[in-house]
Amino acid sequence: MEARGRLSSHLLTGTVRHRRDRVTTYDFTHPVWYFALDLSERDDVDRRLPLLSFNRPNLLELRDADHLEGLRGGLRGSVALRLRSHDLDPARMRVTMITHPRVLGYVFNPVSFYLCHDEADVLRLVLAEVHNTHGGREVYDFLPGGSGGPVFRSVQQKRMYVSPFIAPDATYELLVWEDAEQISITIREDEGDERALFARLQMTRVPLSNGTLLRMMARDPLVPMKTSALIFWHVIRLWWRGVPWRRYRDSP
Repeated sequence: MEARGRLSSHLLTGTVRHRRDRVTTYDFTHPVWYFALDLSERDDVDRRLPLLSFNRPNLLELRDADHLEGLRGGLRGSVALRLRSHDLDPARMRVTMITHPRVLGYVFNPVSFYLCHDEADVLRLVLAEVHNTHGGREVYDFLPGGSGGPVFRSVQQKRMYVSPFIAPDATYELLVWEDAEQISITIREDEGDERALFARLQMTRVPLSNGTLLRMMARDPLVPMKTSALIFWHVIRLWWRGVPWRRYRDSP
């Protein structure tokens, strides 16, 4: 890639929607934006964007230690290990990380996604890195299921406490639809035959530049802090409505 060529990395702007229907109907939508980093462009992005740094303090920062196994090989090394475990050649894959960077040193990502496309631009693997508010981290490897088609679909068994309103033994169904302009990521969380949570990110791709990053920051500058505050706000509202509560220390 030429030094002044257009980056594959980009910004994503849109909405996140959550809906619950057990005990009470609870449905909300909030505006969000994410950073979508092509891992092969990490050094180029670091050079081009003065506001964003990798593994060193800045207004916006991405730290290897915040993601995946935090190996010495960094993000690319961690993703490469997982690709090889599924017989996928890292040299033939394009990996896009969708996440919130640190803002003023703070970050909380309920979930980051790693979209792994092959040379034909087919989505072959999605890594979903889930964090809870107790410092836990779990990475789920979603391989495509079903007969293919325009929507990537995969199911994984939940392995970590996340919400006080959903049991740890639930299942995640992940659906990804994308084109050149937009991407939709949906998570359906079920306990047995009962739908516990519907969550969807609906976002538009925005070219990455200093100007677009500044405009995004001016419009919504404290996304990680806002995310943490909104999580606790919605937990309080659901508890107030009488939704049964499962304490963290009671979980397996």
